[in-house]
Amino acid sequence: MFQRTLFATAIAAASVMPAFAHHDGDTASTSGIVVSHAHTVEVSATAHSMDVFLTIENTSDVAVTLTGASVDFAADGVFQAPSVDDSGKMSVREVTALEIAPGQVLTMQPSGVHVVFHDVKRAFEAGEHFHADLTFEDVGTLEIEVEVEAGDHDLEHDAETS
Repeated sequence: MFQRTLFATAIAAASVMPAFAHHDGDTASTSGIVVSHAHTVEVSATAHSMDVFLTIENTSDVAVTLTGASVDFAADGVFQAPSVDDSGKMSVREVTALEIAPGQVLTMQPSGVHVVFHDVKRAFEAGEHFHADLTFEDVGTLEIEVEVEAGDHDLEHDAETS
């Protein structure tokens, strides 16, 4: 019970947290669903997975359910969310679908709900873009453009200069 309550709280918190300092970038929309801020960080050729973050706004008057995500260079995406079990242990768990209520904004971000693509078959550098498909139950598929951003290289630099 505690785990479900905390998971619901995490989903609710993710829905009201502002997106980081990302511009809207390309937006995509269909049937009252607006997706913006789709981004990831650069990954090397040896990376096995890639996290993707985005904002979904439901401007319709009915709930929508995000059921899938896919790209042409990796296995189908899975949704992951933070979770705490009854003993208080924090973990990340896979979620099969995400419901977005009418008027709700769901912001996927690091340490929160996000999409993970496993078995990534290529490297991506900052400045590149790629297409991904999001599947919504009863709505269909929406193609989005994902921007690849630079990783946080300042952490290594700061450690070397301190």
